[in-house]
Amino acid sequence: MRSAITPMAELLGAGAGMHPNIFVNCFGGAAKTPYCYNYDAIPPLQGPNAAFATYIPNMVPGADFVLTNKASKDAQIAAIKMVDWMFTFEGHMAGIFGVKDVDWRDPQSGEVANNEAVKPLYFVIQHADTSGNTSWGPGAQYFDDLAIRDAQVQSADIYTEQGYEHRLLAATNLYKGKESPNLYPFWAVWPDPTVADEQTLLKQNITDYVNSNALAFVTGSKSLDKDWDSYVSGLNDLNLARYLALNQKEYDASKK
Repeated sequence: MRSAITPMAELLGAGAGMHPNIFVNCFGGAAKTPYCYNYDAIPPLQGPNAAFATYIPNMVPGADFVLTNKASKDAQIAAIKMVDWMFTFEGHMAGIFGVKDVDWRDPQSGEVANNEAVKPLYFVIQHADTSGNTSWGPGAQYFDDLAIRDAQVQSADIYTEQGYEHRLLAATNLYKGKESPNLYPFWAVWPDPTVADEQTLLKQNITDYVNSNALAFVTGSKSLDKDWDSYVSGLNDLNLARYLALNQKEYDASKK
């Protein structure tokens, strides 16, 4: 993100670790941010070899929908049917947005989709009163693929509430194709239960070490020229080789 307010932020750049709404909410009444017009996404900086962007997938391993042994057979069947329905367009719209022609409507002539290359499928009706109870919202967000997000009617004015999704898409497109070609697909690789505890502990220790040292290098309390070798040595002392071997084994297994 680029700040037009803080010179230091403009010099160094900043990565949004929270929902971008806290930076770009130019609407929303009391939730409106006074600096929403001062932040715009910029493309990845060009380094000596490439313009590299970190990629964070929109899903991670884990269970969002669980049937326990406490559920009766009839309850299990009904629950699965309900989730199946949520994967349809009708179920998606009803579950996340609410009632047709109250919370959302069909596109009108001349309206365009978030991705202008696709046919618009729906327009979300903004309500001043958000206390309604006509949908489950994110609680029903089991299926929200790119086709659904692309097909939402959006305004070309990205600084309005009606153009908010378009603003996010435009920012995302700046980074498209810049992710590493060697990206590890951790969202599709499941850990071996027999070593899951060991792997989790290794990951936590390594992550904490990397994050704390990254801060030290950025702030200057450590030098890339003088302290890099000791940093790598410390990383190896945390049994990095074992952690990489576990991940490699699970990745290879996922390919079979």
